[in-house]
Amino acid sequence: MPRSTEITLTCVCGNQFTAIRYHTVNVTLEPHLLYRLLAGTLNIAVCPNCGRRAESAHPFIYHDMKRGLFAYVYADETLSEDEREVLLQQLRAAYVQAVEESERITQRNQRLHETPRPTVRRSRPYDDIRAAIEPDSPPMQVIFGTGNLVTLVDSLLEPEEKLGKIALNYAHHDPAESERILAIAQQLASQAGCEAMLNDGDDLQVVYIYGPRGRINALAKALHTPA
Repeated sequence: MPRSTEITLTCVCGNQFTAIRYHTVNVTLEPHLLYRLLAGTLNIAVCPNCGRRAESAHPFIYHDMKRGLFAYVYADETLSEDEREVLLQQLRAAYVQAVEESERITQRNQRLHETPRPTVRRSRPYDDIRAAIEPDSPPMQVIFGTGNLVTLVDSLLEPEEKLGKIALNYAHHDPAESERILAIAQQLASQAGCEAMLNDGDDLQVVYIYGPRGRINALAKALHTPA
């Protein structure tokens, strides 16, 4: 399964645009995806013409190696109990099949590498590296509803790790000026290890810089400090 795919969408306003859909989200390897999740921008397509938002209904895998969270996330939390049970049965069957296939591959590889000569090596370097970078994964949870995942993830964060935001407000007039302000916000966000997004209103535009609360507080302090 690919980490993500680029999809082409057509908005009800008639505008066609592309968006990124994540199938696997590992926030240990890509920490910025954690804050996209918390800010409500992960797997959300936003039409650049009219600002309409559409959430992807496709499930995804969420993995936080640092906090021991490994989950299959089904975006729609309105499934009935019967529908949930059917999905859980399918996931159990897929898990059993994957484990059995993994065991068959492991046993086959062991037979291929068997040697009649005794050896003093207790493990191969590859085994040591694999053990270091692929520790035992926590049990997979099944979470219905992205909002429920956000609630769970937020409860695992330290205060300085929680989501923080800075809002830059300005009147909605010149598109070129809007692009300039967004570019400035994106540059500031990048330097602080954060993200930036535009919330387009009728008369007022808001550019949010968001990320870990500790970094956002430091950035806000720097912005309010006289030169």
